[in-house]
Amino acid sequence: MAHTYVVTSNSFIPGPLDPQVTIVGSVDGIPVTITVWKSAYDSARLSGGIPALEALVAPLMLAQSIINSPPPPQAPVNQVTGTFVL
Repeated sequence: MAHTYVVTSNSFIPGPLDPQVTIVGSVDGIPVTITVWKSAYDSARLSGGIPALEALVAPLMLAQSIINSPPPPQAPVNQVTGTFVL
């Protein structure tokens, strides 16, 4: 099944030896936020460009969207109704 990935923000805060890149977006309309090490991000970008970056973040985004997805609707429970006499 194909999924639609949207990245709306991609940033990191310089400082630590290997900072984390925070990626905010959605998968099939479900909001997600993930982080990856900048070294992994840079390695993917340098070795394969955008397709490699997509291959790096897509499984992480999909996993987070599964966690964030709303629970399936619950079928109502049929309770006893009507008139009765004891």
